[in-house]
Amino acid sequence: MKKIIAMLSLISLLTLSNGMLAFAQEDVGVEKLECEVLEVNAEVNSSVRSTTFIDTSIDISYSAAGMYVTITTGMNTTASLVGAKDIKVQIKNGNDWVTVAVSDGGEAYNTTICVLAFTYPDSIVGETYRVVCTHYGDVDGYREMYHETNGFKCVY
Repeated sequence: MKKIIAMLSLISLLTLSNGMLAFAQEDVGVEKLECEVLEVNAEVNSSVRSTTFIDTSIDISYSAAGMYVTITTGMNTTASLVGAKDIKVQIKNGNDWVTVAVSDGGEAYNTTICVLAFTYPDSIVGETYRVVCTHYGDVDGYREMYHETNGFKCVY
């Protein structure tokens, strides 16, 4: 009897696991945003001996036009490439963060600072949002740094 029950359990397990196919799909309802790269000229410290991020900030403000975001990535000396990528605007949903908008980001060349700006027009008053991104730069080697803000309630 034990062998029959074990065999039936094994058959049902194999039968059920065959029908469980998973398909990856793009996030439905996630808005694609374009970043504007703002011109910034900064003085270069030519006496530095190593490359470091000196300014990595994400600033958020709200208005009737939506959530305005500026992302600053600064290096301590001139970088051949500096910028931010993999940008996500996320809304708080219970204990989770749900991505509502994304951007590829942007970059600047032969400078110390890159400032990106965009507006997420669909922010809702009273909801809590955060922004995540990856800052990067290349001076004496390519480096990246992950950055996420705290949650900020949309009020204006």
